[in-house]
Formats: sequence, structure tokens, C-alpha cells
Amino acid sequence: MKLSLFADKLGICASLVCLIHCLIVPFLLIIGFDTILHLIDQEWIETGLILSSLLIGGYAFIRGFLSHRQHFVPVLFLAGFLLLVNGEAVTNTWLAPILSVTGALIIIYAHFQNLKLKQLHVFDH
Repeated sequence: MKLSLFADKLGICASLVCLIHCLIVPFLLIIGFDTILHLIDQEWIETGLILSSLLIGGYAFIRGFLSHRQHFVPVLFLAGFLLLVNGEAVTNTWLAPILSVTGALIIIYAHFQNLKLKQLHVFDH
């Protein structure tokens, strides 16, 4: 159970990094820091953030569901993940960060809910 709780905490951290990345890239574009933008706006960074979100979240939410049996938590994660992926797939300059940031926030919220439900389940037994 400790590894499962750690996975949610790690998932929150990974989603926060993703959220910050999604917010910084458009900001740097607006203020004209093209050099820095090229360093952090790399496809491998975005792919790594998305894959880490999927792997960590997948583990955390499967373990969480097996523990607390609440369907809404993994559904929240999937909704957030789909928004995050679609944010990376769209080419609209303003829509992409809105989708990505919203997806990251939903994933963070889902991890907090999953963590809370798993901790409640531990104390119930």
C-alpha cells in the first residue's frame, strides 16, 4: 500500500511539472524568449511527461480502484489524460495550453481524491 500511496504523490508531482511546462511554453513564446523556448519545448520532453503521467497514474489508479472501488477516480484520470494528450495534438496556439493545463489539473485532482480514498480505506480496516 505504501508504494501505491507514493505513486499518487509522485503522480501529483509529475502532473505539476507538466502543468508548469504547459504554462511556461506559451508565456516564453509571448515574451519572445525563443532561445529558452527551444530548450524546453522539445517533443521528447512532452512525450516523457505524458508517458510518466500515464505510467504513474495507471499504477496508482488501478491500485486505488482495487482498494476503494470508486469508479469516478479513474474516470477523472482518463478524462484529464485525454485532455492532456489532445492539448499536445492540437495545433491551435491558444487551445493547446488550455486543454493541457485543464487536463493536468484534473489529473492532479484525481490523484488527491485517489490518495484520500486509499488512506480512508487503510484506516477503515
